[in-house]
Amino acid sequence: MRSRILAALTVILGFSTLGLSQQATCKGVEVPIGVIGASGDIFRGLAAEDFVGHLQKKPVTVKLVTFDDGPRRVLIVVDVNKKLPADSRKAQGEMLRTILDNARPQDTFALISTHGHGPQVKFTADRSAIKSGWESGSDNGKEKELGVLDGVMAGMEWFGTPQSGDSIVVMAADMEGNHKANAKLVASALEEKHIRLFGLALGPVTTKNSVAGETVTNASMGFAYSRPAVGDVVYTTGDDNFFPLTVNSGGLVLGVMNGDSYHSYHLEDPKVLQAVRQKALSVSKMISAYYRMQVEPPQLAHPEDWNLIINPEVQKHAPPMFVLYPHQLGPC
Repeated sequence: MRSRILAALTVILGFSTLGLSQQATCKGVEVPIGVIGASGDIFRGLAAEDFVGHLQKKPVTVKLVTFDDGPRRVLIVVDVNKKLPADSRKAQGEMLRTILDNARPQDTFALISTHGHGPQVKFTADRSAIKSGWESGSDNGKEKELGVLDGVMAGMEWFGTPQSGDSIVVMAADMEGNHKANAKLVASALEEKHIRLFGLALGPVTTKNSVAGETVTNASMGFAYSRPAVGDVVYTTGDDNFFPLTVNSGGLVLGVMNGDSYHSYHLEDPKVLQAVRQKALSVSKMISAYYRMQVEPPQLAHPEDWNLIINPEVQKHAPPMFVLYPHQLGPC
């Protein structure tokens, strides 16, 4: 009898020791955090105490914040659908060149075209290879029928082993017309591979998104009223997946063309051309630098929504800051 009791205690103590060991080896969860101004400029110099996080109405401890402006790998997914207006195609070229021309020497790029004939260029430091591929309209004869989300999924395989700051930029009117991929698959893959998704939308985008039990829009993030970054329209119609996929991954979608039926979008207009380039530049800035944040591992069985803001005391004495971050935290 005594031997059975001792054996049971040994098993219990063994499981307890295992649990303590797992907790001891779990130092924290790292998440990418973008802190930007109205024009997409990056705020530098923030520390752990400058952030306030909550999950299930309980505080999330921010342990460490490190500024990261290291090398970036950026996949650009461009929808070459023949249904796009001519000015939208021209805008894609302008945005592509703006991103490449403002990249740092250490950054590398890849290009995937969807919905038709177009270039497919794997990661390279040669900017001219991307530009010439786009300008020539050449393609590799494969995967011509990729939808936008199909292209995002295919391109994620090109990244291989994840690296800090891996990002995807989608230039499209919408994310419809896919053959294999869907929003759920893409969201899961982005989370697994630690990739942030950014969008430059060429059509209306539904900007409502369910986060942390409440409805948020570009307006609640401040962007709806920032002409340099997004324009002053909050869309209630349009593509349903663009906004949640980007925002939930820690990125953002900016409206570029054709979002407002009452507005004229012609690149011959210098103001429109300037806005198109500015939005591409804003995304480029968001990708090039961000904060790597270590938070206390939540005691969760599965990922759950959380909320992160700038400390109100800091925000009182600074220009408006907008925080981009993955909107789910999971177990360590």
